Amino acid sequence: LSEESFSQIPQLTSSRLLNVSDAFYIVPPSCTGTKRALLIGINYVGQSGELSGCHNDVLNIKEYLIDVLGFKEKNITVLMDDNESERPTGSNIIDAFKDLASLSKSGDAVYFHYSGHGGKLRD
Repeated sequence: LSEESFSQIPQLTSSRLLNVSDAFYIVPPSCTGTKRALLIGINYVGQSGELSGCHNDVLNIKEYLIDVLGFKEKNITVLMDDNESERPTGSNIIDAFKDLASLSKSGDAVYFHYSGHGGKLRD
């Protein structure tokens, strides 16, 4: 990476052990239902620590989901702090997850994408 002048190292995080040699599917071959997605991009516009690529991340993955994986735009919820989309407030994020859970059923594929700062809070 340094030979190509990249300043950041790509990172992969997961809540469970992953073997990166195993096939990975956003939509499993067994999916027979609706493909749904929740995409959140927070650039923290006008704040200390403002980011610049989170909206682009969301727009790029949305395009990929629609054009390559066949998701329907009506089944994709986008929350961004871009003054055009629904704002990614705490309550809007919780509501979007609740909607996603209530609409989804066995056989559906559900994809979640978050681009922004992260942190840890004790429950």
